[in-house]
Amino acid sequence: MRLFYLVRHGAFDNTKRIHAGRLPLSLSEEGIQQAHKLRAYFKGKDIARIYSSPVKRARQTAEIIADSILPVYYDLRLAETFSAYQGMWYDGKINVEDVYAHKKELGGEGFQDLQTRTMSFFNEVIKDGIGNMIIVSHADPLWCLYLGIQNRPLTDELKEPGEFGNPEYLPKGAIRPFRVEEGLFVPLEMITQESL
Repeated sequence: MRLFYLVRHGAFDNTKRIHAGRLPLSLSEEGIQQAHKLRAYFKGKDIARIYSSPVKRARQTAEIIADSILPVYYDLRLAETFSAYQGMWYDGKINVEDVYAHKKELGGEGFQDLQTRTMSFFNEVIKDGIGNMIIVSHADPLWCLYLGIQNRPLTDELKEPGEFGNPEYLPKGAIRPFRVEEGLFVPLEMITQESL
């Protein structure tokens, strides 16, 4: 039996309250503490490899978990959403529909784009047959990957993901484990920072 873990990066510094996107924002003190709790959780879990988004907050989370012992591989397919809204100020709550609505005029990605690239990554690495692995990424890419792994459709529920009321969406610093058995990917219960 193999296990893999989807991990959302920790909290990050965003005092200007901008749509972070792929900007190189660092983990906050809270985010660093969250990453240390993740490292403690994974100790003794027989992890063979960590894959991570190359975006700074995910890199930092992966590097803390790795503790200079585990190899970390960076893959752009795990990066945060590419959006024309990156760097724009918002009032504390992003309108998800707006972020994705202007793809045709301004460029960027939609949820199907996210799922296509994250599933491309996943289908490639799962064939390697390596042992247990950790995948560190961001909220929307992890959500699209989570649905794709389970062959669940991308639906209108994506208009209200995450902190906006979806209990399956990963909070910052949380873990979504999967068990691999006879070619099936079985999701296990989410592990939040509060339960670490």
